[in-house]
Amino acid sequence: MRKLLLVIILTIPLFAFAQTQADTIVKLPATGYPLAKGWKFQPGDDAGWAAVNFNDSKWQGINPSLLIHDLPQISRAQIGWFRIHLYVDSALRGKTVALVTRQIGASEIYVNGLLVKKYGRVSANYHDEETYNPNYEPLTIQLNAQAEQVLAIRYSFNKQNWYAATGRPVLTVAAYQPDDAWAMFNTRLNRNANRSFVFGVFFILTILHFAIYLAYKSRKLNFYLACFTFLQSLTFIDGLMVNWRSNGLYEFSRALFCAAAPATFAYLLFMVYGLFGYSRPPWVKWLAYLAPLITVLQFFASFGEAVLIWYAVIIYGITIYVAIRALSDNKSGAVLFLIGQVTAFVFYCSFNLNSYYLGLIPFVGQLVLIDMAFLPPAIVISVLLAREFAQNNFSLQLQLKQVEELSAKNMEQEQEKQQILASQNELLEQQVNERTSELNRSLTNLKAAQAQLIQAEKMASLGELTAGIAHEIQNPLNFVNNFSEVSIELLSEMGEELDKGDVEEAKAISTDLKQNLQKINQHGKRADGIVKGMLEHSRAGSGERQLTDINQLADEFLKLAYHGMRAKDKDFNAGIVTNFAENLPKANIVQQDIGRVLLNLFNNAFYAVNEKKKTEGDGYTPQVTITTFTPPLGGWGAIVRDNGNGIPDAIKDKIMQPFFTTKPTGQGTGLGLSISYDIVVKGHGGKIEVQSREGEGSEFVVQIPG
Repeated sequence: MRKLLLVIILTIPLFAFAQTQADTIVKLPATGYPLAKGWKFQPGDDAGWAAVNFNDSKWQGINPSLLIHDLPQISRAQIGWFRIHLYVDSALRGKTVALVTRQIGASEIYVNGLLVKKYGRVSANYHDEETYNPNYEPLTIQLNAQAEQVLAIRYSFNKQNWYAATGRPVLTVAAYQPDDAWAMFNTRLNRNANRSFVFGVFFILTILHFAIYLAYKSRKLNFYLACFTFLQSLTFIDGLMVNWRSNGLYEFSRALFCAAAPATFAYLLFMVYGLFGYSRPPWVKWLAYLAPLITVLQFFASFGEAVLIWYAVIIYGITIYVAIRALSDNKSGAVLFLIGQVTAFVFYCSFNLNSYYLGLIPFVGQLVLIDMAFLPPAIVISVLLAREFAQNNFSLQLQLKQVEELSAKNMEQEQEKQQILASQNELLEQQVNERTSELNRSLTNLKAAQAQLIQAEKMASLGELTAGIAHEIQNPLNFVNNFSEVSIELLSEMGEELDKGDVEEAKAISTDLKQNLQKINQHGKRADGIVKGMLEHSRAGSGERQLTDINQLADEFLKLAYHGMRAKDKDFNAGIVTNFAENLPKANIVQQDIGRVLLNLFNNAFYAVNEKKKTEGDGYTPQVTITTFTPPLGGWGAIVRDNGNGIPDAIKDKIMQPFFTTKPTGQGTGLGLSISYDIVVKGHGGKIEVQSREGEGSEFVVQIPG
């Protein structure tokens, strides 16, 4: 292996030097004439370098048919020019020829100073460059009558582009007779149909064996074969890329090959041991573990392809040895597998010998060789597995026949049992009908009780709302009463002053009297506004949605809940914090339903802080906070937070259930949160969540979509 690498390393510079001498084209054979000698390269970009009479004698000689990793001056330059002087025999001067080009960058082709073709978009800027793969498509050009023809190529390959170390050459150009070039191009198109067929075979086998493995996971061999055929399909995927011109897509297929090829041989090793039931020696596992390392070499080392070839040869040798061992042990299918592996090995070696040393077989013939190198293992093992499945199926049919005979005997006994069961079923059916009738009656009673409890919850909510309204309206009524009494006294005083004839003092009293009447009017309107506001909410009983100011709705029901709590407990007091979001959009909701939800949450919060106040004493300050916000997905949201006793983790998942309550008997029905959940989730398509820490407080989050 070291000698082979040394020969390759020593040969590369000699080969590159040999290419610096220009060619004289005498004739164009059917296989084409590669323009390999005499290329020169200059980094940079100058339109004058396309001219025929430009002096390129000081340019560096180069062999552009090497890999990009062997030509760092190309990627380092990012953009430059190739030039070659071709000396054409008199028989070809003035004739039409075809140029067949392969490249990994972008190029502009100039023949005798004239631009004849653009492949992609040439640019030193990575984002502006557009690489292109001509894919052997012929370019027909007209030679002039001169003996010397000048071919100049403006070329860019940005160093940010990535290509596998075992990929394609930077640039190759060959001259053909036009008919021969188009015939070769069409042949390549046709061969891709064959590659697509092989890809399809491997892909179908992948689906088949993976499906069998899923049905019978104890059959590891089907799994190994599915992995083998899947990886092989990845190595043949370039057969589907006949019309792909992007170098990126081609390199993607090349990357798939580099990643998949070593692993296919590892799975081939697993398959042969699994096929014949042999346990794998430890060294076999370590040999399989070399596949990832070879994959890395494929990507980053120019000798990675040679390592892959030797790795494949070793694997083929081991599989042939195992097949011979199985043959000596009289294992089923050993002969067929041995023939298939020897055939695959011969074709694989023939392909690589021809590709790297002989070059006698045409390209389409090479594809037949490589196809036959990988198809036999998959097909032979599939056939053997199918034969094994057929044998197992035949054995199962015999067993099934025996089972049918036993079933016939059991059928008679079963009929007797059925008669006994039928009589028992009749008795059970009668009992079930009786129990069902009892359950229906219980269910009817339960529904009636549930309806009564729901009505009780509604009445309780109405009581809370009424208490809040009464307490809220009490303040303006007190003002009205107080100012009325004061006004009566002022009228008496004004009469006395008039009797005395003190007009000035009477006028002063009338001014005070007028102010009192204005106060009475102001607080009367305030009470009227409170009543109208509550009527407005109660009027929405039809369930129709309407645009509503959530901040205003929350503020009103917060006050009602607070005053309702004060009406029930004169000693109750709590701090209220409002964080209303500015520019909160109006919500399309059913007002009385959402108001009921908010009132329920406020009542629960005030109840929680009041209960904690009873146990904590003066060192505790009750506080209830309401926050409104706009969720990221739109709509509106509200957070009701208290610093009460919190909710124990053990019951946190139960609080939304109907009839569940932690309040003492007679103080709650357990339907408030359940009804609130139905209003938010089912009625408005929103969500209600609770977060609580025992001893620290609770937080209820309501979100309604827009």
